[in-house]
Amino acid sequence: MQRLVKSLLMNFVLLCLFLAAALPASAASSEPGIAIGLHPGTVGCPPGTEQPALSALYKNRVVEALTTSQDVYGQQILAKPEGPTYDNVKDFFTPIMYAIAPAAQGGFLTDTGVYYIPFGQPQQLTARGDLALTVADGSQIISNKADNLSTRIFVGAGGQEQFGSCLANLSTPALYKGYLPILQLQYRDHDGIEYQQESLATNLPGTDIVASYVEITADRDKSGHKPANIRFQVCSSCNLHQEGNQLVDEQGRTYLYFSPGATLSNSDLVYNLDAPNNENNSVYIVRPVTPIVNAPAIHVDKGEQKRARVESAAYWENRLSEGRLFQVPESNVMDAQRNLLIQDLQMTWRYSLGNAYEAFYQPESSSTMGVLGRYGFTGVYKRALQDLLPLSKGSTRRNWEIGEKLSHAADYYRLTGDSSLIIENLAAYKAYAVDLATQHAGDPNHLLARQQYSSDVKGLVYGLHQIGTALFGLQNMVSVWRELGETDLADKYAPIADDLRVWFDKAIKQSSTVMPDGSLFTQVMLLDKEEPYDHLPTTVLGSYWNLVAHYGFSAQVYAPESPEAKATLQYLYNHGARLLGLLKVRDGAINDVYETEQAKFLADNDQSDQLVLSLYNQLAHGMTRNTFITGEAASVGPLASKWPLQFGACEIGTSCTPPSFENGWAPNEYYRGMYLSPNTANNGFFLQLLRLMLINEMTNNKGEPQSLQLAFSTPRGWLENGKKIQVHDAPSLFGPISYTITSKIEHNQIMADLDVPSQRPIGNLQLRLRIPAHKQLIGVEVNGCPYTKFNSSTETIDLTGLTGKLIIRADYR
Repeated sequence: MQRLVKSLLMNFVLLCLFLAAALPASAASSEPGIAIGLHPGTVGCPPGTEQPALSALYKNRVVEALTTSQDVYGQQILAKPEGPTYDNVKDFFTPIMYAIAPAAQGGFLTDTGVYYIPFGQPQQLTARGDLALTVADGSQIISNKADNLSTRIFVGAGGQEQFGSCLANLSTPALYKGYLPILQLQYRDHDGIEYQQESLATNLPGTDIVASYVEITADRDKSGHKPANIRFQVCSSCNLHQEGNQLVDEQGRTYLYFSPGATLSNSDLVYNLDAPNNENNSVYIVRPVTPIVNAPAIHVDKGEQKRARVESAAYWENRLSEGRLFQVPESNVMDAQRNLLIQDLQMTWRYSLGNAYEAFYQPESSSTMGVLGRYGFTGVYKRALQDLLPLSKGSTRRNWEIGEKLSHAADYYRLTGDSSLIIENLAAYKAYAVDLATQHAGDPNHLLARQQYSSDVKGLVYGLHQIGTALFGLQNMVSVWRELGETDLADKYAPIADDLRVWFDKAIKQSSTVMPDGSLFTQVMLLDKEEPYDHLPTTVLGSYWNLVAHYGFSAQVYAPESPEAKATLQYLYNHGARLLGLLKVRDGAINDVYETEQAKFLADNDQSDQLVLSLYNQLAHGMTRNTFITGEAASVGPLASKWPLQFGACEIGTSCTPPSFENGWAPNEYYRGMYLSPNTANNGFFLQLLRLMLINEMTNNKGEPQSLQLAFSTPRGWLENGKKIQVHDAPSLFGPISYTITSKIEHNQIMADLDVPSQRPIGNLQLRLRIPAHKQLIGVEVNGCPYTKFNSSTETIDLTGLTGKLIIRADYR
């Protein structure tokens, strides 16, 4: 299939497609009728279809947001009395719809360019199992990898219109119950016939064979009962034949089961909705992800579809019940929480599924698993850390990996009290310490050996992110070794870590610049000539600084609330690090994969409103609407400015400057794109944000827990009258945490119940009650007694020293 189309040929391509759609069935090819061009969401639409369009005001606003060094629109939202909400941010940008691939691989992951959702049912903690990559517009189901065997779905006159190919006629893709991996769609074809499609994947009855279950129902009442076919293009080159209700190849492998009423035409399965045996206008198929020999007998009908739906829902509800979800009074946040957990339980440590990014990457893989652990999926966390232990991208990238492996092993122990991971892999963790110690001893600047900046930036550097993470990991492990009685190891490596800290701090001071605005710039390339970036996303290295520097900051290069940390925050805010609270990068895009660490830095420095801003904009603009799919990066500006090869502005192998933000918009551009979706680490960012709002453990630079902040950054709307926040038995570095906050603010009262964790001493314990505006905290009772340790201006109650069960009443006026 042609995927990269030069812009000069685009109008011709569109014309050909429209003419092909108008041909009678006998004259049209049995191959897909969609060709990817500049804007794939429009190529399946009949002439004259009204398309959504970007206004001049919208384009100007986007250009301003991309070219201004401060987050001007984020500041406007923060200034609202109610603060950030989903409703007051959701219309800033259009939705994400396209899944972008490298240009050399065709430019898009699917026929229509629309993203896919991986459906499966893994049977082991970190095994992926077979996957049905289900395209969100209902057009295609792909087996395991984006360029593999697929089934395409067509509707309309002669069955020639690929389902969902005209996005203007497609409902926003949605999930069953808002979060379960069961796709639900509505589509209107060229003749006005309306279709409903449901697609899911679960095991065939009595087996562990994963298969897609698809139901399509046509409603022709509004079209005057115009003729229509539903056609499934299963495999044109497989020489399929029919055996009962199965399509089988010459080797006896079953590719498809189907409901009665279909005919086989050139390996395509076709339902004529005018035939007497198709009076109910509903058809059903069951598609094994991998064609199977000796296939079990299955009767495909509405009852079997229902059974599959119930089984799929039960499987994922059961998996979710293994963790500890947070209960917050906002349905779309709850749906996102549940679905992102489902996605990451399926992908685990893999960066993505079904494309070139289905692999491990550090630090992303360990970071994502750490977030899953904090949602109670500690078994997955442990198994993933074991899987990741032997994996490496090579010696010139190992320090970042070592830091992640050491720090997350220590974190797993502190979170669970389970020392087996460290004890059973003691030789490996000791070898990492030996490696770091050897590098430190041999380095001319008493740091660690220079390493490759990143996978894309090849130069060797003293990386703030790499050394900071490695040192944080070593100090974490030394502390845990001492706690576990490995005193010889702790005594040997503690002085080495302390000495590295001294020299690291010296290098940071030599590599920092106070900016004219009073903010602090810290080089990522320590001791090199890296000048401050006035606006980070305008250069390649500035953009990469914004991706990796936060790993150093979250590893406490600067102590929380220190003057240096506060000045660093001002650098981020004043020099282009954020766009509507999301991580702004070059070419008019956001990349929230790497905002997980920034979020921790913000939380540790009490940037509550900024975290709320990030949460709602990630929900609205960092993932797909209703289906919660993320990529590594997502466009905000013109598609051709971000991906000039894929969208026709440049040609592979030629030198080309992408079009400017002002001039890059195509006439029919509307939807945004994301790169190599889905993405576990980007999912983890939202989950990390949500948890930080409710639970933030403050540690020292050895990872030792010091303070516990509860409900420090919740959206103010969550404590409107009658609403409730619940945390039940959530893992933390201090032990399991449970609390409930109930708003009776119309009666000038907030109630909170808290079970103080007791596994480790808590240096400082604080609870914050962020209520809607215009009320003032005037008094507190704890367990029925007046309590004076509260700060009305910060809405914070200091509970330090209290233990057991606390019943708290806060009074307002």
